[in-house]
Amino acid sequence: MKKIILSFALLIAGTTAFSQVTFKPGVRTGANFANISNIDYDTKTDFYFGTFLEMQLASIYALQPEITYSRQGANSNISGGRDLELQYVGLSVINKFSPIPDVGLHFLIGPGIDIKVGDNIQNDYSGYYYDYNDDTAPVDITFIGGIGYDFPFGLSVEARYKQGIIDYDDGFSEFGDSSDPYYDEDYDKNNLNGVFQIGVSYKFDFSK
Repeated sequence: MKKIILSFALLIAGTTAFSQVTFKPGVRTGANFANISNIDYDTKTDFYFGTFLEMQLASIYALQPEITYSRQGANSNISGGRDLELQYVGLSVINKFSPIPDVGLHFLIGPGIDIKVGDNIQNDYSGYYYDYNDDTAPVDITFIGGIGYDFPFGLSVEARYKQGIIDYDDGFSEFGDSSDPYYDEDYDKNNLNGVFQIGVSYKFDFSK
């Protein structure tokens, strides 16, 4: 009899815990301040937008899968130089921690993968046109961290930093030769995406 009562109590507890889980879809957008390591370029200002599903699993924790279109790259600091444009569709899994119950402050951390959907990587040399699109990495593995605040009416503001760990040029430095008088030692360094993001998001609560 005790085993039956215990099993019934555990069943009720599990059902109650599951009933506390909420699912809220949303949209997010904002500004990108992007650059690439080990190249002599300036920060590029552009934008991102996307969608997400917040799964509130506990009072202080939510899991948030996201799909985001992000325009990145870097701006040339030479007059008439070509800016570097990179476009990605990112898939990320954000862990959202709210350490103070009933307060909107939260912290964000999680991994992601960015799939390149466009760029303008090209070069003109001696009257010939070379398109190096095939030499740029098709994906980037990213790590995201940030802080935000949720307002009770569904709007959120947040700041994030996204760091890529895959060299975007995917071996473009193979064209560098240390015996070349125009050789730049930076060719042998990894060129990694780094993006600071400031934006807003809105969650839809269909349970009301």
